[in-house]
Amino acid sequence: MSSVFRDCLELWRIMRFNTVVILCLLAGVFGAQTDNTETVSVMVGDSVTLHTDIGEIKRNDDIVWKFGPDSPDTLIAEIIKWSYMFYIYESQQVPFKDRLQLDYQTGSLTIKKTRSEHSGVYKLTIVNGRKTSIRRFSVKVYAPLPVPMISSASQNSTASERSSGPACVLTCSVKNATRATLSLYRGNDLVSSVSGSDLSNTLSIPLEMEDLDENTYSCVVNNPFSNQTALLNASDLCQPPSDFNSLFYCLVLLLLIPVVLTVTVVIVCVCRKRRKAEQETDETC
Repeated sequence: MSSVFRDCLELWRIMRFNTVVILCLLAGVFGAQTDNTETVSVMVGDSVTLHTDIGEIKRNDDIVWKFGPDSPDTLIAEIIKWSYMFYIYESQQVPFKDRLQLDYQTGSLTIKKTRSEHSGVYKLTIVNGRKTSIRRFSVKVYAPLPVPMISSASQNSTASERSSGPACVLTCSVKNATRATLSLYRGNDLVSSVSGSDLSNTLSIPLEMEDLDENTYSCVVNNPFSNQTALLNASDLCQPPSDFNSLFYCLVLLLLIPVVLTVTVVIVCVCRKRRKAEQETDETC
C-alpha cells in the first residue's frame, strides 16, 4: 500500500511540476514573474544558506530548488504544501548527498560542508496559484590559498647584449588558486596582476630586470576570504653576470698557476739533465 502511495505521489509531483512550468510561462506573459541573481561566496568546508525571504510557507505553495554549474536544470530540493499534505524532497545524489537541509517553515536551502563542486547557479521558484517568483543565486566556493612561489633567478642571454648586461628573470607563481588574483608589487606600487577563472588554477607573473635592482618586491595572491604574500629581494636572487665571470676567471687562474709552475720546473729539470748528459759525452770523446 505504501509503495502504491509513493508511486502516486511521484506521479502527482511530476504533474504538479508541469503545472508549475505552465504557471511560470503564464506569469512571464502577464508580468507577475520577478527574476534576479544574488552572488554568494563561501569557504570550502563551511555551510551556506540560500534564503527564500518568506516568513512562512503558505497553503498551496510550491517551492522548487534547481542547480547547475552554468545553467540550473537539475532538481535538488522541493517543498509542496497542501491543506492535507506536506511533501518534501532533498536530493541524495552526488555532490549533494547528506549535505542539503531544507527549512520546513521558510523553504530556505542550506548546503552543509561545501565543496568546490557546489559552485554554480541555484534557481529558486516559488509558485502559489498564478503568482510565480524566481530568484537565482550564484554560489562561489573558495579554497584556501597557498603561498606564492618565487622561481630561481635565471640569466637571459638570448637577447642582444645590453650595456648593463643580460636581464635577470624571476617568476612568481601559485597553484590551486581558482577564482583568485595574483599581483606583483614593487614596494607599494602595483607592477602587474593576473586573475584566474573558475577553470584556471595556476597563475604566474614574470619579472625581468635590466640590471641589479635594489627594490623589494612582494607577490600577493588573494580572494574574497584570504590572501598570501611572498617577499622577494632581487639583489638576493639576481647576481650580476660580471661578478660571476670574474669569480670564475679567478678560480681558473688560481688552478692554472700551480700547473704552469709545475710544468715549467719539469721542463727546466729535463733540459738541465739533457745538457749535462751532452757535456759528459763530449768530455769522453
